[in-house]
Amino acid sequence: MGTAMRLSTSLDALAALAAHLRVETEQVEVSPQVRELLAQVAEEVLGAPEAEDATAGPAVVGFARAFLRLATDLIESPGRVGGWVHVDEALLQGIGRGSASIVEAFRAAEPVLDGLGERMAAGSAFLDVGTGTAWLAMATARIWPAARVVGIDVYEPSLALARSNVAEAGLDRRVELRLQDVTTLDEEAVYDAIWLPMPFLPAEIVPAAMAASARALRPGGWLLPGTFAGPDDRLSRLLVDLRTVRSGGYPWRPDELVETIAAHGFTGAREVPRTWTAPVRLYAGRRP
Repeated sequence: MGTAMRLSTSLDALAALAAHLRVETEQVEVSPQVRELLAQVAEEVLGAPEAEDATAGPAVVGFARAFLRLATDLIESPGRVGGWVHVDEALLQGIGRGSASIVEAFRAAEPVLDGLGERMAAGSAFLDVGTGTAWLAMATARIWPAARVVGIDVYEPSLALARSNVAEAGLDRRVELRLQDVTTLDEEAVYDAIWLPMPFLPAEIVPAAMAASARALRPGGWLLPGTFAGPDDRLSRLLVDLRTVRSGGYPWRPDELVETIAAHGFTGAREVPRTWTAPVRLYAGRRP
């Protein structure tokens, strides 16, 4: 019980931080006393108020909503392993809003991956595999205004929300959405970069997914697989692995994933040095 109570502090702090960000950025009405307490909790967690990054607010709120709902699902259904069966709109949108922060990694990769920035700045095409509710696709379209973005997913409930999100954002002319499995991708030499969300890809389909991606990339284009990330202590690593397995994916180790990328014919396979705060590790391989 003592351990449970200590752990509950982190849970409550995450919820309070997300609530604080909503109050301050969405003008949610709360009593002055609650607002002050939320601000004090946020300052205790983040440090001085000026250290807050307002642009990260939606992603933090999205991740908090998703993590808390997934935690409840773990308690209620510990036997469920693999696959994506959630129809909770708040959960799907929360994960989507959080995933938009992955563009931080794409931006950081530009000076590291030869030609990526130049390609994406000039009439390029980007494929967002497992687009979900399309928040990452829309964020990618915004950081690379010249790019055409295609989002594919096998889960229709997510795509239904994605279509509404894209239309509301006024991006329907630049973001195309399709109900499609990456392993059935039959396009050739179309894309300049392809994002692969490894936590949601079962290990047995990864070879087919990488082969299809290699065909779909233009020569010199980049494959960008990503995995969940967290602190480097043993407990955090175990929790990341648990989240990955319950999401339907395989808990790749960095060297193992780099070797897999190289084995599928990509050159320059590597992990991109992490300089961003989004909870993702980014890998890369280039089509010859």
